[in-house]
Amino acid sequence: MKYIALPGGKRLSKIGLGVSRFGTRVSDELATAMLDRFCDAGGTLVDTARNYYEWVENGRGKSEEFLGRWMEQRNCRDKLVVSTKGGVSNQGKRFYINLSREALLTELEESLEALRTNYIDIYLLHRDEPKRPVEEIVDSLQEIAEVGKCSSIGVCNWQCERICAANSYAERHGLIPIRIVQTWWSMASYTETMWDDPTTTHMDQDTAEYCRNHSCIAMAYTSQAKGFFQKACAVGVEQLDPMLKHRMLTKENLEKLQKLNAYRAKTGCTPTDVVLGYITSNSLDGTALVSCSSLEQLEDVLNSADYELPEAMIQYLDQ
Repeated sequence: MKYIALPGGKRLSKIGLGVSRFGTRVSDELATAMLDRFCDAGGTLVDTARNYYEWVENGRGKSEEFLGRWMEQRNCRDKLVVSTKGGVSNQGKRFYINLSREALLTELEESLEALRTNYIDIYLLHRDEPKRPVEEIVDSLQEIAEVGKCSSIGVCNWQCERICAANSYAERHGLIPIRIVQTWWSMASYTETMWDDPTTTHMDQDTAEYCRNHSCIAMAYTSQAKGFFQKACAVGVEQLDPMLKHRMLTKENLEKLQKLNAYRAKTGCTPTDVVLGYITSNSLDGTALVSCSSLEQLEDVLNSADYELPEAMIQYLDQ
């Protein structure tokens, strides 16, 4: 397992386990087995959010609650880097964003209680609220960092210009800056209709350059591009399900698939080696968040956790 050092001494594993469906759509038995296996393999980063899985009936907070029970049962809180997110609530699939100080502090207390802990390693704002002044949001994050005893604060689905404005304000006033940026990032190219959700973001050139220049850690959600490359290698492009084709079947991604297959034929590596190595071997410090539906899927990920993808290959994929 590869790691990034965090303030305070903890090691952030470059593979992170997303547990959004734990406590709702994934059985307790399977969720327990996956968390146990992930930690046994050296994984430390576990990612959740306050609004997971609110679009399921009575689902809000269930992911955090399950993780809290498991950590208490295993007595392993100090070994994990827990990342959670706030500022968003749901009615079905519709997101409601509230980054007011009062709402954020209330959600923080709810998260601490659900996770059965008195501190959160990484706290992220799940969405941006562009009409709210960034200065107000940064001031609220300072209080969150203090109450939550957070080693790092950050944002998820923020445009680069807003991150830059937030950190410029923090720097001018000697405040804690944003150092974690979570966004949709993988070796895939993206389309405007990828999520059909304008409040999400993906890793673009401006964000990547900003993160590199300001020592930000990028947390990549959907790091495996919904399994597009692995599934295309296994069954062929024509056999992919219609939604995956709609989201991923672009000229750019077909070219990347050809490059991946040629590299596999030359080196004998697996598709997952390349897909995850694109994040974990990148010159931009990043963690690949994965969400698994079975132990077999998790094992495939863990088998690729140490793979080193050459920088030349990453650059070739990006051409």
